[in-house]
Amino acid sequence: MIAADSLRALEAALRALPLHSFADGLSGVLAEHVGVKGAVVRLVDYPAAQLVSLADPRDVVPIAGTVVGAAYREQQAVLDGPEVHLPLVCRGNCHGVLSGTVQDAEPTELAEVADAVADALQVADVGTDQLTRARRDRRMTVAAEMQWDLLPARGLACAEFTLAGQLEPAYSVRGDNFDWSLDPGHLTLTLTNGWGEGMDAAVVTAIAISAMRNARRSGHGIAEAAALADQAVYGQYAGERSVAALLISVDLATGAMGVVDCGSPELWLVRGETSTRIDLDRQVPLGAVEETLYRVQPERLLPGDRLVAVSDGVFDSSDGERTYADTSLPRTLRTTRGLPPVQVVRAVLSDLAVFRDHRELDDDAVVVCLDWHGQ
Repeated sequence: MIAADSLRALEAALRALPLHSFADGLSGVLAEHVGVKGAVVRLVDYPAAQLVSLADPRDVVPIAGTVVGAAYREQQAVLDGPEVHLPLVCRGNCHGVLSGTVQDAEPTELAEVADAVADALQVADVGTDQLTRARRDRRMTVAAEMQWDLLPARGLACAEFTLAGQLEPAYSVRGDNFDWSLDPGHLTLTLTNGWGEGMDAAVVTAIAISAMRNARRSGHGIAEAAALADQAVYGQYAGERSVAALLISVDLATGAMGVVDCGSPELWLVRGETSTRIDLDRQVPLGAVEETLYRVQPERLLPGDRLVAVSDGVFDSSDGERTYADTSLPRTLRTTRGLPPVQVVRAVLSDLAVFRDHRELDDDAVVVCLDWHGQ
């Protein structure tokens, strides 16, 4: 048994850990306060393919086909003899897995230990680069660094929905990105695809995302956010560069959804066992024309619905004769119906790699999956 005061002491000790020695101190704190012996914290890497030890970057475990990886994939505790592997989840964002040996602990107590560590990781990630360095195995391009810094967490969850997203490739990207925010009464989700490659794409994407965030944080809706981003991009490039975007707003109380389609990303609905592409009213990309007014297309989500948004690097990817959206994507969305969003995202990207015979991606690939639970 782990006493309640031991859990409180753990939380206090985690808060007190100096950031400059956060990675080195975690194992000792867990052993001292809650009796977790041989604790190892492994973080998910940028491609979401491996779990890398925070304390020892040489300790790498694949997510696919391993017991430790199963805790991440299923986001549930996994027992392996005397050892337990606990997913480190904070508000739907799974940082990785805590592994160690604990005697006479109840599942709820183990969950509280994992929650405390996940919360500490979330806070530490703001003030130290130790976690960021552990997640990558080589240097990123500056453009990729900019794009990843714009991304939200990998996941988000609450009573009404579960959400997950992924960007590939990890280390050298072009202009694709995604963003989300959960605010009183509604969720806002955006996908963007900036014109060009490298720094050109990163800069124009950063302008568009910052403008949309500025509008959102000022209390405006998605039509106004699109208009402000359109003005910001046009003001900088006078129509020479643009950003394709998809903006979505969901009312948490009713499931009413508004969509503004400004170009390339596609939106798919999985309802029951059927997957269909939502027919969107495609409008002008952000920054292409001065002072564009954008219309919001109304849709509605029903409890049990799944939304999957994909960039053109996914749906328009070709094997030479066919595109992925015309052949494999609908099938993959149907066959992954019973999986949680984080696994759906990985399944689509893995299937895309098979479709392309594991050839290098021609463009960035973004997949975002939203499961709507309703109320």
